[in-house]
Amino acid sequence: MKYFKISQVVPGKGNAWTYYETDDSLSIQRILTHIPEVNETKLFATPKIKTLFQPERLMKSNEDEFIALWNKG
Repeated sequence: MKYFKISQVVPGKGNAWTYYETDDSLSIQRILTHIPEVNETKLFATPKIKTLFQPERLMKSNEDEFIALWNKG
């Protein structure tokens, strides 16, 4: 599995971090969104988006970070 993340500002809440779990062909398996400032986490076990778009624009993450947030959500 490969893991990626990206952030964007959510007015009134802070930075929302979106994490992607993909297989080796970059097919998305799971997605989660985490806003640390308000301790909000949303899980998407069966995401509608199936293919990762422009992975070169995303930051690399890791399994430990993804699983810790997934378990928190």
